[in-house]
Order: sequence, then C-alpha cells, then structure tokens
Amino acid sequence: MKKLAIVYGEKQTALQKKAIATLSEILLDYTYEYPYCLSCGDDGVENYRCIYIGTKENNAYIRAHSSYTLTHEEEYAFWVENDTACIEGFDDAGVLYGCLDFYNKYLLKEEYPHDDERYRINCFDKPLKDFAYTSYPSVANRGIWTWGHVIYDFRGFIDNMVKLKMNTLIVWNDRVPVNAEDMVAYAHSCGVKVIWGFPWLWDTDCKKIDFAHMGEYSEEIFAYYEREYASLAGDGIYFQTATEFEEQEIGGISVAKAVTDFVNKTAALFYEKYPTLEIQFGLHATSVKTRLDALRAVDPRVRIVWENCGDFPFSYLPSEVDHFEGTTAFVQDIAVLRGEGDRFGVVTKGFTKLDWSAFAHAEQPVHLGVSSESMKKNRITRKRKIWRYIQAYWLTNADKALAMIKEMANAKQGDLVITGLVEDGMFEENIMYPVALYSEMLWDADAPIQQLMSEVALRDYVTFA
Repeated sequence: MKKLAIVYGEKQTALQKKAIATLSEILLDYTYEYPYCLSCGDDGVENYRCIYIGTKENNAYIRAHSSYTLTHEEEYAFWVENDTACIEGFDDAGVLYGCLDFYNKYLLKEEYPHDDERYRINCFDKPLKDFAYTSYPSVANRGIWTWGHVIYDFRGFIDNMVKLKMNTLIVWNDRVPVNAEDMVAYAHSCGVKVIWGFPWLWDTDCKKIDFAHMGEYSEEIFAYYEREYASLAGDGIYFQTATEFEEQEIGGISVAKAVTDFVNKTAALFYEKYPTLEIQFGLHATSVKTRLDALRAVDPRVRIVWENCGDFPFSYLPSEVDHFEGTTAFVQDIAVLRGEGDRFGVVTKGFTKLDWSAFAHAEQPVHLGVSSESMKKNRITRKRKIWRYIQAYWLTNADKALAMIKEMANAKQGDLVITGLVEDGMFEENIMYPVALYSEMLWDADAPIQQLMSEVALRDYVTFA
C-alpha cells in the first residue's frame, strides 16, 4: 500500500496550515501514522496515495483537474477518483471546511457502509470509492455568544468552533481581558471573527435607567470604545442597552422609541470616525414587541441582533415549544422589519448558561481563557447533568430549531448573523451533541433533520451527556 500524502499548494496561509493540521489529525485515526505533507511542486508525488488540498490559485493539480466553479465565500468541493482525492476551496476557509467535511460527509460513510455485519471498517484498507460533493453555508456568520469569563481555555474553545465550521464569536466582558489581543490573533488564524461585547447604558436592572436622558451618555460610551477596544483588532462590537425587561413604556416613554434615538445618536459618533465598523445592537424583544414600528428608524448600518423572541430556540429551555408558531410569526416580521436587505441577526438559546444566582461582575480585568486541568475536569462533571436535560429536549425538538434557522436563512438570503448562547458548559473540552447538531443546521439548513441527527451522532469529536 502506498504511503498516504497530503499535497498542499505553493503558498501556505495560516488557514491553509490549519487545514493541513486538521486533515492530518483526521487521517491519523485511520492510518495510525502521520501522512506525509508535500507541496504540489515536489517531485515524486505520484508515488504516494494523494489527497490534494487548496484553491485553484495555489494548487496546480486542482487547477488542472477541477470541473467546479465555486462562487460563494467558504464554499468547497471535494471529489475522489481512482483512489486520489481533491479538496478545493473557493477561499482558504473553504479549504479548511472542505477538509472537515471530507471526514464528516465522505470518510464516515465509508467507515460505516451499512452493508457489512462488522458495522465498521477502515476505509483506507482498500481503494477509496469514487465520490463528489460540494457545499457552502446557509448562514454566512454563525457561531457562539458567551460571557468571556466562562471561557476557560480560549484556544480549545476556538479549536472546537473550527470543528463545527463556526466563524463568529461574540464575547461579552465587564472589562477588556488583558490577553485580548492574543485571543483575537488566534481566532483570526483559525478563520474566526471576534466581536467584542460591552454595554451601552445597560445594567442588570434596566428600570434604573433614566429614559428621558439616555443621549447624555453617548460621548462617554464612544470614549470608552476608543480607550479600550479600538486598538484590539477585533471584527466589530456588540452592545446591549436598556431593553432587558418586559415593560413597553417606562415613565410614559416608549422604550422602543427612546432606545432607537439613543442608539442612532451614539452610533453616529462611531461611524463618523469608523465608517465600516460592524456594530451589533443586541435587542431583547420582550420590551419592544408591541412597538416594532419605532425600530424601523434604527440606523441601517447598525445590525439589530434579536434575543428573547419567544419559545425555543429563543428560550433557555429547549422544552419550551407550546407557542412555537407564534414565535415563528414574530421572527418572520422582524426579519424584514427594516426591509429585505437590512442587517439582521439573532442570538438563540437552549444550551448552558450562566448561573445568575452565583454571578458577580468583574471589578478588574482578567487573563481570559487560562485554567487548570483539575478545574476543567471538575466543571465538566458539574455540568454533565445539565447537558443531559438539554440533550433530551434537543433530541425531541431539533426539528423546530432547524425550521426556525431555515426560516431566517430563506428570509435573508445573505448577510445574516446567528449565534447560539453557549456559556459555562465546558465547550472548550467537550463538543456536546446539541451544539454540534445546531452548528450543522447553520451550515445546511435545507438538509432533512433525520439526516443531520444521524450524521452528527457518528462524529467521533461529538460527546453525549
């Protein structure tokens, strides 16, 4: 049997290197020895059993043999012919995701062929079957929302996002982490955007806010951004303001109208100096649900990111689906509230969350995402029974989560942000089945739910509670 080789392109970016490392790790589980890593310009490549990876621009073999025209960011195609495989990406992220799905969509099918009473075989013990597949994401910006202080290993957290083909991390902090730049640099090397979250006149008790004088704080908020976040090389900012309650009026003032005026005044200061900055307005629907018209006036450059829109997948409880039809109707309305081309996003829930009964705000910056192995092991044990509950109702109601994601993806057809609130669940150590299933919904919202559920369950990096 020929030695297996990964044949990469002439130029290696950080993401291409990540793709090589990822594919090497996958193949090691089958061959029990590291595959050779060769450049497509090396002599003697024909003496190996080859998997070519790259883009048309940087891999001559793919350029000569590909019949695909890839047109979408992060799109990939892979094909197997005569025991030789090619993984082509539209861009470097497409190469990385193609390597991941070469395992998810091809190798696992060969490993569990459904026609062998042994159940499982090593697909590299014989020539690989011919196959072809291409895909690109249903949701352009997909990932996780979390408070930063419950990330206990930021590299492990981001690595697991990569395995799930997630590209967006919204991190909310009381104070800027002292190692924020390290985290951003690592995320970017993995194709993950970091959106920094901080408050614009937000508090855990929003009723204390003087809605008649909110605009007086705009310059202070902008100065805080310039002082703390502008130099961090992040990919945007996410803020919440005074909407985290159910009253539609405070002191006779419409919450929706007051917040819209405040957001527009504050955002204008940002856009005057940073005209291309990604600004995400995290809006709790509970305080504006009967006053939606006022929000049409939110600056169109500001992306409204909706939370608390109703039942699962917007509820913390994945069992809460009694009013799912009403939730769907509400989401249909807000998805086109500012026109079909508006900048729209949501934060879904139904996973682990902070224990608010034990929560305390950080009074000083912390060194984010570094903790001991014993601490992580202890926390995994503590969280497992919570994951068991969450898992049970994702198995029951996954079809509703997929239907909601498909609804939003079809409504927007492009620039869309969907992140799931996954916090304090030890995601950096274990990719739990509900999160893995959710991520696959974000990538392929048109797939049948039973297909997604079984395919995700087969992946060896997925953990069941």
